[in-house]
Amino acid sequence: MAYRIQIGQAIRDEVAGWDFRRLLSQVMCPNIGTAGGQSLREYGAMFFHPEEREKLDADIAGFKAACKIPPLIVSDMESGPGDMVKGAARFPTFMGLSQTGDSELAYEVGRIAATEAGEIGYNWTFSPVADMAIEQDSPVVGARSAGHLPEQIVGMAGAYMRGLQDNGMMATIKHFPGDGFTTWDQHLTTPVIPLSREEWLAGPGRVFRELIAEGVMAVMPGHIALPAFDEPDERGLYPPATVSKRLLVDLLRGELGFEGLIVSDAITMGGIVGYMNYYDACALTIENGCDVLLFPRVDERFYAEMESRLDNGMLTMAALRDRAARIVALKAQMGLLAGAASDKAGDGGKQAVDRQHNLEVARRASDACITVVRDREGTLPLSLGHGTRVLHAVVMNNPDRYSALYARLAEALRQRCGHVDQWIDPGPDRLFDAANDGGYDLILCSIGSQLSYGLNVIRLHDEVARNMMGGWMKLGTPVVFVSHYHPFVHKEYEASIDTIVNTYGDIEFTAGLLVAKLAGELPIGRVLRAHD
Repeated sequence: MAYRIQIGQAIRDEVAGWDFRRLLSQVMCPNIGTAGGQSLREYGAMFFHPEEREKLDADIAGFKAACKIPPLIVSDMESGPGDMVKGAARFPTFMGLSQTGDSELAYEVGRIAATEAGEIGYNWTFSPVADMAIEQDSPVVGARSAGHLPEQIVGMAGAYMRGLQDNGMMATIKHFPGDGFTTWDQHLTTPVIPLSREEWLAGPGRVFRELIAEGVMAVMPGHIALPAFDEPDERGLYPPATVSKRLLVDLLRGELGFEGLIVSDAITMGGIVGYMNYYDACALTIENGCDVLLFPRVDERFYAEMESRLDNGMLTMAALRDRAARIVALKAQMGLLAGAASDKAGDGGKQAVDRQHNLEVARRASDACITVVRDREGTLPLSLGHGTRVLHAVVMNNPDRYSALYARLAEALRQRCGHVDQWIDPGPDRLFDAANDGGYDLILCSIGSQLSYGLNVIRLHDEVARNMMGGWMKLGTPVVFVSHYHPFVHKEYEASIDTIVNTYGDIEFTAGLLVAKLAGELPIGRVLRAHD
């Protein structure tokens, strides 16, 4: 059943007495890194990046003490808690979870995220990602998505969402009206969705409609334009959803019937502030339909600029009071206000955290998602023994970021093989010689890269891409490629790569499971379920 924020008269009366600055602060969610210290004041929500537990506890406690209205404590747990909460269980990427085809597992990962983060005090996450992975070179979607089929996304994102919300964590589906259709990065520019009305309604529209019907509590619009439902401005440019009444009010609230919380994506991203003046964007984001402004640069200049826009009518007190009332009413429904009726979300941390169970679930997820994407020559399983000479070659963008991955994989290989060398970005000539001189029985090549915001590319690029020259993978020495992050490497290297395995992330269990599967000691999945 669709979630609805219900605003009582007592809450409307409460916010009616607030001044401009308190109203504006209630509709903002800064991050603690830019809003902490001496400038800390009451905000409606605050985002906390990963920190050591002692510092995180102190930061959350300090922020709560500054708030008269209990705040929303926010993180971004797109695939379990471990990437955002230090010491919590880590899981494969969301596409990896989707590869298992196990919605019960997705629900359990959501439950674990809610309880491990809720134990600390978090009650809101900007997840799951509901975008469709249509463009294989999208620099912002990729393995964050459940796949390219609407039913797959609804099934897995819906299960994860329910696991979160049933256990105390408000979920957020993003990025309305849908990323993943272009190679443009909304951190840098404004992607334009190239779909007709009918195509959008059958694809992203179906995903958002069904997840809204299932009760998601929050939606995050992206800095993404949708010409099929909008109009261009005087420059001929279509506005990002963040500031579009046609998309937020007419489409999301009207046609799709969403009555929960709308939170903008980060307001400093190029997709919005490259489109229009930063302060205008902040004002219009609230005025045109968003309830929460994410990551504004809050200082005295900011408040003065917003007051100026209040004076010229770009931002109105009516909109600010409505948005603040919606946020306070939501908090009441979540049980954050004393004496309020409680929804399930908001009760995070009340369940005991079984860390051993959570690690076992993480291992099960990693085991289930490792997939043979291609094995044309029947190279797998491998024969690995004490006499096997293995070269682990690393062909990854920004290879210095993945030292822990290399160490785990080299150790897993050395437990079975007598000789293991590891070369990082060796270049095509060195690889040619290694494959051609008979010095190795196997070349295992880690390939690809992890998504990184604002990077604007996910494919191999710059000098590291030259490793794929020279033809070393066709000289007779068996070569097995492993993509740890980018799920579509095989599509670019259609002819070059004969054998490739996707692991969908790297957690403490991945390397050992991968090598055991390559050696045939454990079964390995061979059917792609979320994409092909």
